[in-house]
Amino acid sequence: MSPQPSHFRKRLLVITSFLILPLIFSASPQVSHKKFIVRRGDTASYLAIRYYGFFNDSLFAALKTANAHIKDINLIHPGDSLLFPRRSLPEPQLEQLRTAAAQAVLTFYEGPVKYRRGAKGELQNVTPNLLLNPNDEIQTWAKARAELVLDNRSVIRLAANSQLKITKLARPDKPAAAAQPTQPLQAQFDLSLGSLWARVNKLFNRQPKVDVKFPTAIAGVQGTVYRATVAADSVTNVRVYEGTVEVRGGGALFRPQPGLRPGQVPGPQQVPGPQQITLEAWVKLVQAQHQVMIGKDGRPSEPNRFTDARAEQDWVRWNEQRDRDLNAERQ
Repeated sequence: MSPQPSHFRKRLLVITSFLILPLIFSASPQVSHKKFIVRRGDTASYLAIRYYGFFNDSLFAALKTANAHIKDINLIHPGDSLLFPRRSLPEPQLEQLRTAAAQAVLTFYEGPVKYRRGAKGELQNVTPNLLLNPNDEIQTWAKARAELVLDNRSVIRLAANSQLKITKLARPDKPAAAAQPTQPLQAQFDLSLGSLWARVNKLFNRQPKVDVKFPTAIAGVQGTVYRATVAADSVTNVRVYEGTVEVRGGGALFRPQPGLRPGQVPGPQQVPGPQQITLEAWVKLVQAQHQVMIGKDGRPSEPNRFTDARAEQDWVRWNEQRDRDLNAERQ
């Protein structure tokens, strides 16, 4: 017996709805974009790194297009809504990561922070989402902070009255084999004055190589959390919170511009070229919850345990919270 016409029409309507509704929703903005509500300390680049794992000019252009309702995506405020094109894959494409590897992005700052393009550039005020390249410098003034994130979510943060130069930021020229992941990051920063926090993460289980050079030593970092402070007289303190840091000295190392008072950051001016000093070569392996002091003569102490003073604890807690937040991917 054939079904009654009304019954047949109902069955056809159900089947048609089942086939059409997914097509309608897949084309809707609510499905093609992920909406984020901005919180204090968020920037477009910071949210992009959390969601996609990287940030570059091409992605920034796509975010501007998706957020035409925001007059200036560099100036967002808590409570604003940002739309992010949904990810098609759990991890960003490797080619995009390679493109992003030659830059660091300023994902957060507060207080007076300036940067310089190349050795001869003029100091300028930073803006959120600023992309920095090798040979660029960044300086923080009193009561300022700045955060630089690399494509693998490794991070360098500067405390007040600090001066940092990016001397290297790239991947090896040798291409990865088709079955292998992208080449690990290689980076070097020069901290001539002030305090930084460094967290270096693995990317696809491959260790990046990130060195931070001080006036009379170099810290080699792999999968590590540590902070370092360089005083105006070049005395350097390295404190390790996770992992192990190899601190080494000796050979010809850069000694910073003399005559700075503690907490003073030099403005743009002509300075004498680097002075070369010869030190006896040494290496110290500093484990978690240990520190090493390097004197202005380049001689290191033996690693020993440390306790953060109360005045330092706010800086440490803020960095630890930012680290947790950066690595807690937003779904």
